[in-house]
Amino acid sequence: MGFFDQYPQFYRTSATSPFPDRLNARHAAIVARNAGAIAGKRVLDIASHDGRWSFAALQAGAAHVTGIEPRGELIDNARGTFGQYGIDPSRHGFLQGDVFDRIDGLEVDVVLCLGFYYHTIRHAELLDRIERTGARLVVIDTEVTPRSDEIAAGAGGDPRLVHGNPNLVQMLLDPVDDQQMAVADSLTRNGRTLVGRPSRAAVAFMAEHFGYACDTYDWPAHFVAHPGDAASMVDYAEGWRDTFYLSR
Repeated sequence: MGFFDQYPQFYRTSATSPFPDRLNARHAAIVARNAGAIAGKRVLDIASHDGRWSFAALQAGAAHVTGIEPRGELIDNARGTFGQYGIDPSRHGFLQGDVFDRIDGLEVDVVLCLGFYYHTIRHAELLDRIERTGARLVVIDTEVTPRSDEIAAGAGGDPRLVHGNPNLVQMLLDPVDDQQMAVADSLTRNGRTLVGRPSRAAVAFMAEHFGYACDTYDWPAHFVAHPGDAASMVDYAEGWRDTFYLSR
């Protein structure tokens, strides 16, 4: 039985990929792998959605979780589910609003940024804000440029490399009225806002700039061990989504 099979309410509180195999596999990569670093710690869950990952962090022993989520109905769903499963209200809190407005002044040990990093174009600014929280571990789960499009780093590691620069961000537009996409912000025009899908090298490049070492989950090995998971995880299986661990 997977983690979320024990808490099936999370299969009903969001329209965003509520597939058991997918959620349970992501739990293995996001929470179970980092349970030792989460236990007893203060956790920030960016774009906390219906509270699924805040809940998982609490079940892994987090001392307290703060979620930031712009959509009020999803916060309501999270609070309802937490109440249903008997979570002590003193161990969590949800802040409604834009992460760039609500993150200032927070002090935490662990940050979860899951399914949000490709719904903004402000990647470096977000990592700056995260670094200022004092977090020692940051888990970023995001769409990335496909492996087939990745560019090898240029010779010499020139930080001003022009040709063959691997630190790329694909520009995209997200509709802001879709629960699975970005929310309206100052960049929104005609119902869409600018977002960016970074390369793996770009994530590592920005992480290093802000003082974090960067590693990734071995999704190819996961699918060898659990081939049935690939059906609901095409983005991971095809290499255009990944899970990063930033540590210091």
